[in-house]
Amino acid sequence: MKYKNLIIIFMGAMLLLTGCLAVPGNKEAIDKSSLPLDRTTYIGYSDATDHGYAMAVVTLEDDRITDVTLKEFMELSVEKDFSSYEYYPSVQAHTVLPQRFVEAQGTEVDSISGATASSNRYKQAVERALESAKSKEGQNKYFDGIFQGRSKADNHGYGIALVEIKDDRIVRVELKEVDEKGELKDFSTYPHEPSRQAHRELPERFVQSNSAGIDNFTGATHSTDKYKEAVRNALVKARIEKDLPNLIDGTYLAVSDVSNLGYSSARVTVENSFIVQVDLKEYDQNSVEKDFDLYEYEPSVNANRELPWAFVAAQSPRVDMVTGATYSSKQCIQAVERAIEKAALIKRAGKYFDGVFQAKSKIDEHGYAIAVVTIKDDQMTNVELKYIDADGRERDFDTYEYEPSVIAYRELPKRFVTANSYDVDAITGATSSSIKYREAVKNALEMARR
Repeated sequence: MKYKNLIIIFMGAMLLLTGCLAVPGNKEAIDKSSLPLDRTTYIGYSDATDHGYAMAVVTLEDDRITDVTLKEFMELSVEKDFSSYEYYPSVQAHTVLPQRFVEAQGTEVDSISGATASSNRYKQAVERALESAKSKEGQNKYFDGIFQGRSKADNHGYGIALVEIKDDRIVRVELKEVDEKGELKDFSTYPHEPSRQAHRELPERFVQSNSAGIDNFTGATHSTDKYKEAVRNALVKARIEKDLPNLIDGTYLAVSDVSNLGYSSARVTVENSFIVQVDLKEYDQNSVEKDFDLYEYEPSVNANRELPWAFVAAQSPRVDMVTGATYSSKQCIQAVERAIEKAALIKRAGKYFDGVFQAKSKIDEHGYAIAVVTIKDDQMTNVELKYIDADGRERDFDTYEYEPSVIAYRELPKRFVTANSYDVDAITGATSSSIKYREAVKNALEMARR
């Protein structure tokens, strides 16, 4: 891959993206359930601990709280996915507390039983967002507290900084580094001495400088740059008055349209309005993830390896195609475009992306179902179903002998389209298959969600 034109690409693409996402006066194009331009929105962050931190996006209208969005981030600065999170009290806190804050017009609400720590983090984040709304001239620049920031990722990983602030002074810095596998580096055994020394000595340099502006550490320039970026991002979180970003912090998952060759997914992580990490996956026509450690077509392997760094470097989905992997490149680009649109503060109208989305049900001893759902203007216009048996073969319903399963295969697509929903009645005698088809359609709709 050649990156020499990426900065130019980035500038042009961001102008284009901004134009698409927020056109002054074009209120008809704005989803009213998002955060409209005629409201005032503030962002606050809780203190960070070894268990992570919380973020609150608070929208005010006529000095009243009208909307609260909550997010929680793990120790490694990765947003928790509450659609699959297994600890129910934390899921409940994330789901229930936003409405409680709106009803209370503040943070005087009961914590969620079993999720006291998460509840307190959310309360503190909301309090700080409201403090930002009331900020006055002459007050401190930063909140007192401990704030976590992270750097962009590359093929060696990324840096994390926990910055403690008191009376606008940095009083303590803790540095961490995450490797390319997503695991914390152990500097007690790390073989590169300059990196170990930088990890030990740089925190005090940041404290003495009271900023991220320090000299690079000899022999560990790459690590120093990551730490400086992480400290800068932590300080942005700590600011009482901060500009509203174009992209909201978090991790966003989106998929491309599906074809007879499969589809791609992109997991895009945003930190302080910057794309800091992109993870790509590709799936075949049966929704089985491709294993690029074993994949034989080298251009596709190159695309999966090189495109993530191209997206981060360009800060845009507009990057060069990988030679010999045009199809894979286009799918990955579309998935990243959709993920970035999800991250945008001002969203386009509509609940779903237009396109063709594929998903599967859970797998059991009999196999699993696949749904291919076409969406246009928030309406399902077509649904195709497949059933993959326990041996991984697609079931042939022209020769299949169990009539209720054949009826389910043929009749359910029309029911899904008519209802414009996955929630339709099961076919008598084919309850298990019907449930799998409904789950596959539900998952496809979730993939299509903006």
